[in-house]
Amino acid sequence: MSTHKLRTVSVVEAIAEQLSEDIFSGMFRPGETLVETQLAARFEVPRQTIRSAIVVLIHDGILRREPNKSVYIPQFSESDIRDLFAVRKLIELEAVRMLTARKTLPKEAENAVRIMEVLCDEDSWDEVLKFDFKFHHELIAATGSTRLQKFYRSISAEQRLALTYFRSSHESPSEIARQHRVLLDSIRAGDSDAAVEAFRAHLDESEIFLNQAIQSQQERSRG
Repeated sequence: MSTHKLRTVSVVEAIAEQLSEDIFSGMFRPGETLVETQLAARFEVPRQTIRSAIVVLIHDGILRREPNKSVYIPQFSESDIRDLFAVRKLIELEAVRMLTARKTLPKEAENAVRIMEVLCDEDSWDEVLKFDFKFHHELIAATGSTRLQKFYRSISAEQRLALTYFRSSHESPSEIARQHRVLLDSIRAGDSDAAVEAFRAHLDESEIFLNQAIQSQQERSRG
């Protein structure tokens, strides 16, 4: 009989994870503040526990806090997006080059694509993004580099948050799944340069979309 080792999760970790899922689901809007007393009452824990969970999410870029102000959901500027994608490309494109050279095709990345392929338009945008980012996370994990994983994790939460608020209206889950199948196949083909260019084009398209969405939002706010 096989056994499975369960990961022990602290109360702080559990609350941080639940809050992050709430934020990714769109429960909170950009710029909205979180009130510690309300969260403590909701989770039935001391405020210090909530503060500790908030520190975790600030470290991940999901929340921000300024001196003498409440913690809030970040709003992203075009410069934020450019900076995030510049770092993401450095990490992810190198990971793709490594995996292609090793002829390594991560099973979990394949599984993430398969799940995306059965999602339908009625599924939540958060569900689509969850497996989208799982795909990319598994590629980084397959390199075996703990430092690459650490650096990638430090920016991916912010990117997922940005995409949470700017859904692409012209892309269905099936189209997103098709794009990721193409990316997976580019690694399988074994041509490092071609695979890197495929991923670069994918990331460039995502960056352009987010910046256009931010520009449109700014134009609407100016009236």
